[in-house]
Amino acid sequence: MTATHDGVAPELIDAMVRLRPGGMTWRRTFPGRPCQVPEARRFVRFLLADSPFGQEAEQVVAELAANAVRHTASGRPYGTFVVEVVRRPEVTRVTVYDSGQGPVPALAHPTLLGESGRGLSLVTALASRVGCQGTQSHGHAVWARFERDKPSTSRP
Repeated sequence: MTATHDGVAPELIDAMVRLRPGGMTWRRTFPGRPCQVPEARRFVRFLLADSPFGQEAEQVVAELAANAVRHTASGRPYGTFVVEVVRRPEVTRVTVYDSGQGPVPALAHPTLLGESGRGLSLVTALASRVGCQGTQSHGHAVWARFERDKPSTSRP
C-alpha cells in the first residue's frame, strides 16, 4: 500500500468513498467576481489532492468558473456561481452552476483564428465527457466527468 502526500493510502480513500452510496459530494458557493476563480480552483485542489484527476479537474473548474463570471449574470453585482465536486472510486465529476442570463455554453470547436472559445475545447480535451444543461432564465450547469479508463476521444 502506497501513501499520498498526507500519509493516507489511496486504497483507504477509495474504501471511504465506497461507504457512501453515490460517492461523496461537496458544493460551495462563490461570489461572482474574477478574484474568486482561483479560490474555486483551490477548493477543487484541496478536495482532489490525492486523486488522479486532481490537476485536470482544477483546470476545468477554473475555465468554467471564469466563463460563468464573464458571460452570465454570475458576474454581475451580487451574482454567484456554485462549484460541485462528486467523487466516486472510478469517476469524478465537477460542475459549475451559473446564474443564467448568458448564452448556452457552446461545447463546439473554436475557429482556427478566433480569439475566444478555446477554453471549452480545453475542457473537452481534459475530461472523459462534458455536458451542459439549463436555460438563460434559470442558469446553466456545465459539467466535466473524469473516468479512470478515459476514452481516446472526448464526447459531449
